[in-house]
Amino acid sequence: MDVLDSRTLIRAQRDIQVPFLLEAMVGQTPETLLRGADDMKVATGQGVNIEFLQIYRLLPGKRIVGLAKCGDHEFLVKLFLGRQAKRYAAKERRGIEKIQSAGVRSPRFHWQASFVHGQGEALAMEYLGNASSLQDRWDRAEEDDERVDVLTRAMIIIAKLHNHGVVQKDIHLANFLMNEGRIYTIDGGEVVQKSTPPLPENQSLENLSWFFAQFFPRHDDLVQVVLPAYDAVRGWHVDPARVVDLHGQILQSRESRKQTYLDKAFRDCTRFVCQSSFSRFMVCERDAYDEDMLGLLDNPDKYIEQGAILKDGNSATVVRATVGTRDLVIKRYNIKNFSHAVSRSFRKSRAWNSWEKSYHMEFLGIPSLKPLAMIENRIGPLRSTAYFVTEYIEGPDALDYLRTNKHANGEPEALADLLQNLLSSQISHGDLKATNFLIGSDGPVIIDLDAMRQLKDPAQFEKAFNRDLDRFMKNWEDQPELASRFEGLLKFPK
Repeated sequence: MDVLDSRTLIRAQRDIQVPFLLEAMVGQTPETLLRGADDMKVATGQGVNIEFLQIYRLLPGKRIVGLAKCGDHEFLVKLFLGRQAKRYAAKERRGIEKIQSAGVRSPRFHWQASFVHGQGEALAMEYLGNASSLQDRWDRAEEDDERVDVLTRAMIIIAKLHNHGVVQKDIHLANFLMNEGRIYTIDGGEVVQKSTPPLPENQSLENLSWFFAQFFPRHDDLVQVVLPAYDAVRGWHVDPARVVDLHGQILQSRESRKQTYLDKAFRDCTRFVCQSSFSRFMVCERDAYDEDMLGLLDNPDKYIEQGAILKDGNSATVVRATVGTRDLVIKRYNIKNFSHAVSRSFRKSRAWNSWEKSYHMEFLGIPSLKPLAMIENRIGPLRSTAYFVTEYIEGPDALDYLRTNKHANGEPEALADLLQNLLSSQISHGDLKATNFLIGSDGPVIIDLDAMRQLKDPAQFEKAFNRDLDRFMKNWEDQPELASRFEGLLKFPK
């Protein structure tokens, strides 16, 4: 087994293979740090070999979190790499102390060790082998009763932290683990003592707004259902004005989260490979970035020439192509002539817009095509031909499907739900013809997002969305029964 040091791990970036071995020297144990028994008897100055078995989280060149073994014991180990390793390890420990001081469970700390070779620190924590996060439970929930249970459990923990002036800045369901009926709060690196106890109401609502902003807008009605659990732990009386204030802050926090989410879709990070040069900009889902995809990215026109034509228009060419084992759709946004080239060169390409809007839909939980890559040909700051690559969805468009399936089972309701989600997020599609919905195996998805807009002004949005709905209803003018069914399902803006 390879014995690695911090320099090797930093140079490797994401290309780290497990298992690997680290040599470290124990510097601090619970007697000098945190309360609680230590199952592994180690002492200051004792050498340990840390055998890393699995990687759960990797921040290249900075941090690795995973399952490791020392002797006969398994631990959840956090590795901090580089010159700032001691600082970030200390920050993690302080956060754990803050969680525990608020009377909230956190996985027990065992020991801290410094790398023998290079600059790095290892924190060994209790490994909860049977744990599942509240995020896992939320994702599996099918009914609102199950979602309320998850949120209520989180509310009680958050209220306890707030009662002690403690704030989890990176607050989301994945930071709450359930193990044998008990809830543990993790990620001490983002936990701070925000104020002297208790946390003031304005700071409490701000932190709660970041928590609730992580959920899709369609779940906002659950806030007032679960908030009384938080109020009870805080000793607050129910205040409708406070609920209204919180909802307003949730909208602001969600907008901020959305912008961060979309910004990541255009830069190199854990999820995306991004490359920018004088002549080209390219971004690709990292999971799809393999040898086959590289061939497509290097020469998309070759695959368009060989693909099955879906649309051969003046402004766009769309083909279906097989790339390795993937069935893909490649859309090339053409430059029609010189004047068109000049008009497009200073603006974001339609491929850029489609890529961004697709991830906006993902952020909102609205089904759309799964984007895989986007390319812009450039001359410095000037944009030219662009390409948008998505997964292929097998299935007819909504117009054909509903015309030929007179007794459609659930599809009209699913389409209506999709439209209601656009409505609740104040999204105008711009061209809601039925052919812009595909009926896949998992239900309808929305396509052609080029003209999509999120309108913050209520009056502008109402006008735009009513145009969308009018366009949508025109699809069914010759099918009065289906039109009546949609009118019964849709809640038109007043």
